[in-house]
Amino acid sequence: MDDDLVAVCDVCLGEIADGGGVLEVNTAAADRALRAWRTRVGADPQALFHLTPGTRPVKWVVRHHDCDTGPVFAYTIAVERIRSWTGAMEWSVHLADKPFLAATDWFDLLDRALHPRRAAVSGILPRTPRDLSGGPVGDA
Repeated sequence: MDDDLVAVCDVCLGEIADGGGVLEVNTAAADRALRAWRTRVGADPQALFHLTPGTRPVKWVVRHHDCDTGPVFAYTIAVERIRSWTGAMEWSVHLADKPFLAATDWFDLLDRALHPRRAAVSGILPRTPRDLSGGPVGDA
């Protein structure tokens, strides 16, 4: 796997070496948010979590093992397992069938990696930012 992506700790803003940290989400909080949202919108098949006013996606956190303790119920990815764009795509496919994913900011995390100039100082970021200059999707 190429080292196209770096993990930057949300707590201390330091780069995380392989074996030194995780990308994780509190699945219990995501499940609660999803249940509350379903209660609000009912059985509407057209409703989308991220497009419903007032919803707040649960944040994926990137952290050193020593900077903070994770939630009791977490889905955890070792940072060394998401060091490339291919790895990010593979994780997206893998996570797609997880019920909690809809209530998280996974796609926002990937969007910040693609467009790091949008005030992203931590998270999963490109080692060398690409200049997308607002061009069409798919143009490098």
